[in-house]
Amino acid sequence: MPPKRSLDWVLKNIKDPHRWTDPEIVLQVLEETPSVRGMVYGSLAEVQLARWLVTHGVPLKDQIRDDDHAKTKSDRTILYNERWYTIQVKSMQTNSIKAGGVDGLKAGIQCDGSDRRRVILPNGHAVETTNYVAGEFMVLATPLHAFTGKWDFAFRLNSTLDRTTSKKYDPEDQPYLLKTMVPITWPLQEPWSSDLLGILDGAPGLGDAIPPGKRLLT
Repeated sequence: MPPKRSLDWVLKNIKDPHRWTDPEIVLQVLEETPSVRGMVYGSLAEVQLARWLVTHGVPLKDQIRDDDHAKTKSDRTILYNERWYTIQVKSMQTNSIKAGGVDGLKAGIQCDGSDRRRVILPNGHAVETTNYVAGEFMVLATPLHAFTGKWDFAFRLNSTLDRTTSKKYDPEDQPYLLKTMVPITWPLQEPWSSDLLGILDGAPGLGDAIPPGKRLLT
């Protein structure tokens, strides 16, 4: 008879990666499987953004990370100057990175949801789409690691993102849906900026205010 195992023991065999792998195998999987590499890179970018925020004046106590299964449009919600802001983190598409300009680089960022869902647009129309609705998040962030080799980030306001021109959508619906590919260059060009707090300060109407004496986060 095989030994009887507790449920806790069984679950830890899955939840604790030290029980089923080692760094060498993980690196092999990442090198050989682009889809896994992209998923891990994206998740790592979110962690690195949290660290970047701390070093730039937004402590962890003023950051929220939504549950993986909560179909939200924010990878990080931050509290800054008594207002909260939602940030969506998207990485550059590897195959889109090319030389551009004099000693420059350019790339595209896939900016859409992973799942098709039904959304109600401000004009009242219902649409099945993976596109984000304009304004679903406040700031788009992308890691500059591919360009710089460091975990720096670039930011731009949702309001600066182009709307879709896809013929899949009626002309009256296109102004409410974001394009799924966002261009970026290195060196950065406006409206991209490496100064997140600066662009928030420059958009006084953005963010949701917290009532005096209250805090969103604890």
